[in-house]
Amino acid sequence: MVWLAHPEIDCATDCGMRRAKLYDVARRAGVSTSTASRALNGLGELSEETRKSVVRAAEALDYRPSPLARSLRTRRSHTVGLVVPTVAHSFYAAVTNGAQSVLEEHGYRLILLDSGDNAEAVTRAVQTLLDHEVDGVLMSTAPVGADRFNALLDGTPCVFIDEVAPGAGAGNVVLENDRGTQMLVDHMVGHGHTAIAFLGGPTDRTSGYERRRGFLDAIDRNRLEPVPGLVRECDWTIASGFRQAADLLALDSRPTAMITASGELGLGAVVAARRAHVSIPGDLALACFDDLYFAPLLEPSLTAIAYDTPSIGQAGASLLLAAISGKPATHRETRIDVELVRRRSCGCEHDPGAAMVEVLA
Repeated sequence: MVWLAHPEIDCATDCGMRRAKLYDVARRAGVSTSTASRALNGLGELSEETRKSVVRAAEALDYRPSPLARSLRTRRSHTVGLVVPTVAHSFYAAVTNGAQSVLEEHGYRLILLDSGDNAEAVTRAVQTLLDHEVDGVLMSTAPVGADRFNALLDGTPCVFIDEVAPGAGAGNVVLENDRGTQMLVDHMVGHGHTAIAFLGGPTDRTSGYERRRGFLDAIDRNRLEPVPGLVRECDWTIASGFRQAADLLALDSRPTAMITASGELGLGAVVAARRAHVSIPGDLALACFDDLYFAPLLEPSLTAIAYDTPSIGQAGASLLLAAISGKPATHRETRIDVELVRRRSCGCEHDPGAAMVEVLA
């Protein structure tokens, strides 16, 4: 049922039943709609008394500007799209929260789409956002080339998050992937390990490629001989980590230390070690990239590379808003810093999460 207000009824009596409009604010303040609009948008030569009267009227009526009317006036929808491979992962949930906090502060709303990694699905997701006339796009996956992306976006500003797409978009925000993996290798070497295995992610993704490169560079810098077969490429899943770790632990000359490129791969390695009756850290020192929520709760607790995940979304949103406004990009690439959190899975005795576990118990 649609309820129509009688034009003679003051909006103050029915504001709980329909959304207040600009003419309601103007009538309550005793000014024209154009004057009310200028007052609310800070435009024009108006007296302070008039501005205050209009603002009080808007607050009393809980007036909210129509997004459609504003988009027609400004040629902007004040919406931004975010495409992620999976909304279920805690990483992308935190990135989304970070981006949304910045966008809402600047009057933008966020449209979130889960595309997977399939090129056609990602293309459809971007097309859907463009059909909704978003002002910009944040991308957390880039399975298509720069030329195709640029043609698809057709001038719509785009920033890549957790992905580097050379030649496409207005910029990108990524972790210090290379540095983080090198920190893990150096830490294992510090514990006396020389036979160090690595479970990496797909190298067609920025994080997979850079973390593998960091591992190999650190092995070379520490003057260790790479052991054939100890570097494996996995999917970003617990199951893939389990399969590859189980295979490595079945070798006659199995590694004494293992580094994984994600928390899920690390958890898969923990399960494989338990199945093989391999003690962590007694028989196998273990550490991973990504300090996920379960890392301090495992037994032993998991040494990991940590970082501020929401800041990735915040930085991406800030870069995108600058691109939307037409400001020249001063930092096309932003790197998010990482740190090593030492726990017991690598052989360290100190466990910073022990107190929390005791409380939970």
